[in-house]
Amino acid sequence: MKLNALDAIRDGVVRMEHMTVKDFNQRASEMGFKRDHDIFTCISFDEIDQLTRSIILSQDFETKTNLYFLNDVSQHSKIMYNAQTKLLFIIDLSEEEHLKKVKSDVVMSISHELRTPLSVALGNVQMLKDFSTFKDPDSEGMINKTLKSLNKLEKIISQLSLLTQAEFGSYSLRYEIFEPIKVIEEVLSDYQKKIDAKNLQVNVNCPVETIKADRFIIYTILRNLISNAIKYSHVDSIIECNFTENLITVKDTGIGIREEERIRVFERFFRGAESFKHAQGSGLGLSLVKYLCEISGYKVWFESKWLIGSTFYVQLSNNHLQKS
Repeated sequence: MKLNALDAIRDGVVRMEHMTVKDFNQRASEMGFKRDHDIFTCISFDEIDQLTRSIILSQDFETKTNLYFLNDVSQHSKIMYNAQTKLLFIIDLSEEEHLKKVKSDVVMSISHELRTPLSVALGNVQMLKDFSTFKDPDSEGMINKTLKSLNKLEKIISQLSLLTQAEFGSYSLRYEIFEPIKVIEEVLSDYQKKIDAKNLQVNVNCPVETIKADRFIIYTILRNLISNAIKYSHVDSIIECNFTENLITVKDTGIGIREEERIRVFERFFRGAESFKHAQGSGLGLSLVKYLCEISGYKVWFESKWLIGSTFYVQLSNNHLQKS
């Protein structure tokens, strides 16, 4: 099989025979691949042993990593091996990484610029609250609402900064001891108006008193799972949230997920065909949950039946979450 027909594409395509390079397109030639050479003499990357094992066992392989060539050039790449066709695909992600870095810099810069005026506004509103002349119920109520909104804005900015760090791979886990029930109550407070609007009943079971974990990650996982449960629940229905020592469970009796859409649930920007009829959204929530679970050593999965409801599970690794 000759690969000259693929010379026009920007990605490298290599045909393997066991561990030997047998043919390749023009892009792979530019990368340094040579016919009848062992693959180890052409490229190197951290997971190359896993690729070798996949080729020997005729298994598919896929990873994203920094790929190193013999000419001392490196690039961030997606590497895929298809066992049936014996083709190795090398997709250059350098531009994607650059755009991600630019986005990260913009978000972090905006967050930094917003913090100073926000801090001033928070300080001034707090001073107004402390003045006795504003102790009448109407004025105090308005000030409390303003203070609550500013605190929420500060939280959003902090979360946006942390999410950007996580997406760019620079987020470091921050362990602290906290009460998970307080986190759940915080999330439910954020969505109380939406809960009331649908007359939903949210049952919470949290026998764990305190845990040691990354509070931001636990909060974000709960926030997105509970938010989805609220969005897609029917009016007058029940949501169950359980937080045990090793497992988070969020169950709803909403619209559920179609069988053909289950495989795409954790894809970024994906929303089911029926979801647009029930709620607005970006399609980022579940992909974010999966990403945060991956960097925390957690496992996320779900069970769902169309028009009956969904249950999402997050298994908490004992290495990353400890009962205090």
